[in-house]
Amino acid sequence: MNQRATGENAVSRRTALMGLSAGAAAALWCAAAVPRAMAAGEDAGVESASEAVEKTQYGFLVDTRNCVNCQKCVAACRKANNTPDGTPARREVRLFESHFGAKAYLSYGCMHCEKPACAEVCPAGAISKRADGIVVVDPERCIGCKYCYQACPFSVPHYTKDGMDKCDCCLGAGVAPGDEPNCAAACMFGALHYGRLDDLQSSCGNTARKVESSTGPSYLLL
Repeated sequence: MNQRATGENAVSRRTALMGLSAGAAAALWCAAAVPRAMAAGEDAGVESASEAVEKTQYGFLVDTRNCVNCQKCVAACRKANNTPDGTPARREVRLFESHFGAKAYLSYGCMHCEKPACAEVCPAGAISKRADGIVVVDPERCIGCKYCYQACPFSVPHYTKDGMDKCDCCLGAGVAPGDEPNCAAACMFGALHYGRLDDLQSSCGNTARKVESSTGPSYLLL
């Protein structure tokens, strides 16, 4: 269950949950069914200002047609967040392969899920989801139990001497919420984009597919 995709290996069972191999990179191998739209809420009442804030969600759009595995996003992430050598960067580029042999690279990190499983299982309350949708970790509270790793469908959490570590959209590196994190800024090929999910979807003519999981990842794929 903890197997990870490395090098030229085919996608593992866990990463297959993303739905990429089922056709998220459809332009590269075969057409796939567009995910069903979320059902509208039954209550049509007027939402409060706080509820409107809670619906703000920043995330990533990855154009797998443009990613060439140059590793610039990984290097920028590592530098900005002072990730020590020998410690996994908060971002990595993974290779995915379809049943037909077609390959696609995906710049990959925390997906800042709508319902983060990591936060639900954390016994120390070290993981929280901000009003802007960014999922953050408090290293002062993390006890290193690794329950979050077991709960995450995408094997994102990793650990340093200070506890669990993962992408925070470069908040800890001084990037303001909503501003472009260092990984996206470093991409030279238009493969990695960041912003409000609805804006990202609109920017590609609503053709991007959302990574599918019960946790509601804030990751769009072309």
